Order: sequence, then structure tokens, then C-alpha cells
Amino acid sequence: MRNHTPSQYVTRRQFLHRAGATAAGVTLASQMTFPASANPLGMPIGFQGYDARFLLTKDWDQGWLELHNMGFQSVDLVSFKGYGYEHSPLADFPAKKIRDKLNSIGMICENCQYYFAELHGSFDEKMAFSHELGLKNIICAPDTGRMKTVDDWKWQAEQLNELGGKVKQAGFRLGYHNHNQEFLAIDGVIPYDVLMERTDPALVKFQIDVGNLTFAGGDALAYLRKYHHRYFSMHAKDYLPGKTSVPVGQGTLDWVKIFKAAKQTPIENYFAEVAAYGITTLQGVPASAWPTDSIDQLRQSYLYLHHLRV
Repeated sequence: MRNHTPSQYVTRRQFLHRAGATAAGVTLASQMTFPASANPLGMPIGFQGYDARFLLTKDWDQGWLELHNMGFQSVDLVSFKGYGYEHSPLADFPAKKIRDKLNSIGMICENCQYYFAELHGSFDEKMAFSHELGLKNIICAPDTGRMKTVDDWKWQAEQLNELGGKVKQAGFRLGYHNHNQEFLAIDGVIPYDVLMERTDPALVKFQIDVGNLTFAGGDALAYLRKYHHRYFSMHAKDYLPGKTSVPVGQGTLDWVKIFKAAKQTPIENYFAEVAAYGITTLQGVPASAWPTDSIDQLRQSYLYLHHLRV
């Protein structure tokens, strides 16, 4: 667990410049000074790369600049071979081009999420790409074809252990990112518990997505505490029944309690995420349409997190 003590302050004018001087920013920035690390974990506030797909595919250079000017300091990248980037020129960008852009604006990037098929079908290629990108952590999700039975999830755990060993040998750490499926009981068994119990802590870490967990009916606080030693990263995603996109701080999650629990874990980075819920909710509530752009929700999320004290 990292402890960071704010050591410097930014002026109101500097804050407004970084936040894009939006109307929301003007309201929230009414004080004269703010601690430079006034966010809940005292770490750089990041965003999930999936949420920026429309902005970055529309204008690569200006998109990154806009995200930087909002105040974001880190990104949880996703493979441009998918996640909404696959039909854009970005799908063929070399790692150096991506890294050069991140370096030019001081954007930290330690994580990238790949599809199961990418990591199992072109492992060496993805590791070489990740080295050139300067990553520390390789994030994966399950094989979507093996999620129906408890035995399927036991198999997923075996795959994670095997992949974790290969990723470690390649010089990275493997992290597993949950969606909602891991918290839907199968014959009274929660798949996430199967993964935790059957994976080697030395080979497999976890990036907990508290929004996806809540969406499935799980208790974010309970899971942060139950497996507190296994997490290295977190997606700060809010949830509101009937909404496919929710700015952090405008849903049902108690963020003060969540971040207090997160402080008791080895979490090293965290990321705002705002738009990843299905059009049909698990609870049967009619959902709103997917947003054509998540940037305003990200901006609101940054401002909320920047001012949240825990």
C-alpha cells in the first residue's frame, strides 16, 4: 500500500486551466487553493482507455491533449486491436507511436488490457509490444466461451496460473479484470471466489472493478476486504440502475467507504470509468441508450475524485 502526502498546492487559476474551465469546474473550484493530491488515494487520477475511444479515434493528438487538460495523469490502456478501436487507424499503431504521445504529455501508462485470444494466440507479439510500450502490468479478461459452469471457472483459474507464469517470465505482472459475470452465482458458487481460491497469488493479481461487481449484485466493500491482499489496481466506476453511463460520484456507490477500504490494500493505481454497462440491466430495469461520447462524464468524474477526501 502506498501512502502519499501532499507537498504542494495548485492555484485556482492553474486548476481551472487543467480542468478545461468548464462550468462544472468553475463551481467546484470556488476555493483559492487545493492540495495538489487532494484525491482519495493520493495517487495520479487515471481514466479507462475504453471510455476515450470516440475521442481518440476522431483526433489522436487533440484527444490526448483534452484528456490531459482535464487533469488526468494516467491511463489504463486497452488493446487497439479491439475495444472500439479495431476499425480505426489506431489498430495498426506501433507501440513507439503510442508511447511517444504519452511521454509528450506526461501521461503515465503502466497497464494495458488484452483480449484472452490475443494473449493466448499471439503471446510473444503482445509481450514485445508491451515492452516497447513500457508497461508493468498485463491485464486480461476470461475466455468468454467458458463461463457457464463452475468447472468452466476452475478451468479459467488454471489458464490464469499458466498465463501468469509466462507473463512473469516475460518481465510483467498479470492482472485479472472482472466484469459482472464473475459475481453471478452458478449452483450457489460465485465464480470470483473460484478464481481467488484457485489462482496462485504469486502469479495472478486482480484489478477490481467495483462498478461491474455492484452491477451484478455483489458487495464492493465486502470483496475489497475479503481479498484485500490480492488487488493491485481498481476501476472506480459508479452504478445507477437504468443507466449505461454514470459519472463517478453520481451513482449508488459510497466512495468514501470504498476508498477507505482500498487504502488497506496494495492497490497501486486506480482509474475512473464511466461507460461500460449493458443496454439490458441484470435487474430488468430498462436502460438508457449508450452515450455517443463519454468525455463529459469523464470530466465530471475527474473533478469529483480530485476533491474527494478520505
